[in-house]
Amino acid sequence: MAWLFYRSERVIFLFLPAVLLVPLTMKKRLAVRKREQLASQFKDGVLSAAAAISAGYSVENAWKEAAGEMESLYGADSVIAQELHTLCRKLSSGQTSERAVQDLAGRSGVPEIEQFAEVFAAARRSSGNLGPILRDTAESISRRIRVQEEIRTLVAAKRLEQNIMCLMPALMLLYINLGSPGYTDPLYQGAGGRMIMTLCLIVYGAAIYLGHRILRIEV
Repeated sequence: MAWLFYRSERVIFLFLPAVLLVPLTMKKRLAVRKREQLASQFKDGVLSAAAAISAGYSVENAWKEAAGEMESLYGADSVIAQELHTLCRKLSSGQTSERAVQDLAGRSGVPEIEQFAEVFAAARRSSGNLGPILRDTAESISRRIRVQEEIRTLVAAKRLEQNIMCLMPALMLLYINLGSPGYTDPLYQGAGGRMIMTLCLIVYGAAIYLGHRILRIEV
């Protein structure tokens, strides 16, 4: 981008620190995907625990059964299996099930799991029938996840179009620079040309940012 908009070695070196932003951005995107995956899998874990409780298991043993079933379903390296095994270790060390679930919710940062932790704690305090409560909560989480998945499916094509449109200005500028090098020379010479290219880069960056913000739909 520095070469396209400034054609200067000095500016390229000035832009190098911006490369450090790429891993941070990718880390945030991976964290979002991990939370989405955990929310989807957690619903199955709750249903498994609810079935175990209805079959007569204690709450602690129900979570152990759910952890084993999630490991069989998604694999030992899956997020939900690791989280439920961590929960079970805390239960084995004497921590209450309410506190263990709240810890899981706090680590996950997933709103659905945080809401479940509140419902679970309230049900335990009131000595309610946990089986139906867990099933109803899992169904509520499932409905919300289905809506999110439908939205992601609907905007997938728009997101692809957006990515193409984000690349087009840079590719057009590259094509002109390679095909007709002298045509854009005035933009790379003198203070006026540098100011115009700087303004174009700012507008270009702002358009990319706004485009991603518009398609970031949360339920």
